[in-house]
Amino acid sequence: MRIVQANVVYDPAAKTPADLLDLYRTLTEWSTAVAAAGAEVSVVQRFHTAATVERDGVRYEFVKDKDTPWLSTKGAPPAFVDAVVKESADVIHVNGLIFPQLVATIREKARARAAIVVQHHGGEFPIRGSGLVGMWQRERWKRGLAAANAISFTSREQAEPWRASGVLGNQRVIEIIEASTTMREVSRERARTAIAASGSPLILWVGRLTTNKDPLTVLDGLERALPQLPDARVLMVFGDDTLIDSVAERVRQSALLADKVTLVGQVDRDEMPNYYCAADVFVSGSHSEGSGYALIEAMSAGVVPVVTNIPSFRAIAGDAGARWTPGDAEHLAHVLVAVCSNSLDAQKAAAKARFDQVLSWKAIGDRTVAEYRALDRS
Repeated sequence: MRIVQANVVYDPAAKTPADLLDLYRTLTEWSTAVAAAGAEVSVVQRFHTAATVERDGVRYEFVKDKDTPWLSTKGAPPAFVDAVVKESADVIHVNGLIFPQLVATIREKARARAAIVVQHHGGEFPIRGSGLVGMWQRERWKRGLAAANAISFTSREQAEPWRASGVLGNQRVIEIIEASTTMREVSRERARTAIAASGSPLILWVGRLTTNKDPLTVLDGLERALPQLPDARVLMVFGDDTLIDSVAERVRQSALLADKVTLVGQVDRDEMPNYYCAADVFVSGSHSEGSGYALIEAMSAGVVPVVTNIPSFRAIAGDAGARWTPGDAEHLAHVLVAVCSNSLDAQKAAAKARFDQVLSWKAIGDRTVAEYRALDRS
């Protein structure tokens, strides 16, 4: 089976195709994993320079055009579409559920037996408003996405608002985790030494300081839970610091949080294995996520997830750890204390087993090929 992955956006900061591939690890690792599962995989990538690159047995075709790096929802660059169609693939995998015109144009030009799968990569349903404008926008998106044979979500539940809006019709919905990790493993002792961390348990937050990630509710919940976890320590790793003033002030105003919580800030990607491997519990306050990269990385290190009860996190974590209601600090405190009152070693082993069986690149590659073969036969 031949699969072509069509990736229509790119980071203009990347100067060369090799730079972009180094930056887009999910793009390359997905392709390698699916190829390892038995498919013949190629990638067509929009870029500011035309080139062909071979990496790990996958061919990457870079197509140049004059459109902006982040393509409009109405965009369908002819050279890019032609390059995708030229691959004569059995399945055309389109990254992003926000390019309806691209999907429609590929369908128009591709051979009839080629199946098109569009993969959701996060974000809320993008069309707002009512009246004639809203109706016209929704109809435009519906026509475009109707050209797809299937839509891939991390969780089937994520399709519900798209269906309720009338944008998705009766397309098949496939549930496949969108990404994994190849993060290196570090022993707990070595990791803790490297970052000079301690705590029993050591609780880790990794995420942007934004309202969607809701760090203030997490801090409220920690303040309620920490008196029952006297030896615990908390590390907060973040890049985006939109709410840093509010977060720092919240920590300063509480003697308990000031003593227990360390605002680490941004950490180099190569250093992140030390933080994950040092931790016992991973906490997140997200209200919505396309998947959950930090959660997946944490579980690859066997960190116990205590995360919000949202569709993507339920699909990723399964029975590992525990879930809490977004925005409910009291519920977070209750769940966190309950998790830490049981054997963390057993729960960490369960989180790691969940990663190996469901979240690893091998598991994702195998599931993708199986689902796409079924589409190819239907």
